[in-house]
Amino acid sequence: MFARYAAIVKNLRGVVLFDLSEDGAWESVEWLVKRFRYRDLGLPPSVYRRYPDKLEKYMGGNPFRLLTYPLQELEAFAQEFAKCLNADYEVAELLTLSSIYISPAMIVGKRFEPVISRFSVEVVKTCKELDLEDWKLHMRIADYTVLDMFEFSISSALSVIETCSERSLEDVLSQRIESIRKDVKRYWRILCSDAQAKPFLYYVDNLRLYTQTCGLKSLCGRSNVAAALATIPVIAIPPGMK
Repeated sequence: MFARYAAIVKNLRGVVLFDLSEDGAWESVEWLVKRFRYRDLGLPPSVYRRYPDKLEKYMGGNPFRLLTYPLQELEAFAQEFAKCLNADYEVAELLTLSSIYISPAMIVGKRFEPVISRFSVEVVKTCKELDLEDWKLHMRIADYTVLDMFEFSISSALSVIETCSERSLEDVLSQRIESIRKDVKRYWRILCSDAQAKPFLYYVDNLRLYTQTCGLKSLCGRSNVAAALATIPVIAIPPGMK
């Protein structure tokens, strides 16, 4: 499992979640396939298991890769996370694997957006209709977002795990929200605060979300799960993209 993880992680540009029963979802998946012809996108096992026949021709890096857990402990973490969140397992798996693979999450369509919105701590909204160049640029910026914040995310999560202190957690979460607010400025070309603005990207802090739902004590002494506790940018891709 670790060998497969090592082979995939460097070239991955996103982890994708969708429900193909939603109108327009498949069109947006095909749009993603065209956009990432030369880069890989990851599929959580729970997503691939639902649509193996439909997705088969796009697997093996064309552009989708079936993601695996480098450690069984991290797969158990995703299952535990889902129970604490009281949400679809696919959502917990998306957030966990996006952190492990140091990649932005992508939700296609509207099916999962309400729960991601509820879990988020910040959102980038836009008033403009994004053209292809806008999408390409800001997806690339989202890749920088998760990469540039990752070392701090993981080191700060480790400090909380090691100290197992509510005071340490409070300080770390405060630092992490500040880093998110600074990162929002990367998206200045499309940022808009009007009432009619539409979400382009949500920030989900896995450490905050986990400790709010599962509790701090559940983390104590579990250093390996720090890899799953990064801050995740989640790109919202509308249905019916062409």
